[in-house]
Amino acid sequence: MNEAHISLTGYVASEPKIKAIREGVQNLSMRVAWTPRWLDRATGEWTDGNTSYVTVTCWRKLADNVAVCLRKGDPVVVKGRLSVRSYDDKQGVPRTSVDVDATSIGHDLSRGVALFQRTRPPTGKTAAEYAAELATGGGYPADAADANGFATDPAAVASVDEAAGLAAVGGGGLLAEADGTAAREMFDEDAIAALARETAGAAAPF
Repeated sequence: MNEAHISLTGYVASEPKIKAIREGVQNLSMRVAWTPRWLDRATGEWTDGNTSYVTVTCWRKLADNVAVCLRKGDPVVVKGRLSVRSYDDKQGVPRTSVDVDATSIGHDLSRGVALFQRTRPPTGKTAAEYAAELATGGGYPADAADANGFATDPAAVASVDEAAGLAAVGGGGLLAEADGTAAREMFDEDAIAALARETAGAAAPF
């Protein structure tokens, strides 16, 4: 197959925009940028190179999850199919468009910490709609697990509530308590330092 696959790291340069193409099919687009840096040995200072931009497109479930999880400024890792095309803008000036049809996207954990929550939306609901339902106080069944596989023991419920709180706080990039109040920044030095302290005395498994 004549396809070029690419993996890149950068940051979200524009707010992700999602739209419905047809029933059950969502499309999301956003700009991802990166700026190379190098150490100037003559001055001992870091120098920034030119910033490059690429348009990233997501489809279906990936589009739903990206809309819930990513905001402008988030560091990301993107993998997908690369395409480059030339066109003329409205003023007739030749332009080049670089696009990536994403197959997977994740937070760049070299830049911070993140919380992962597997989504199992009911039939007919997107991940965003399901997260919104949890965030508005949707109850849990009394059985050991609901029809979507979510455990209802206290620890599991707390985990799901935390994910719902994250969706409720949304654009601020904050984690949240079960009641939806902001708890801490998702990407901050305090969180990283706390994790380092917790694991400092742990014995290596080998």
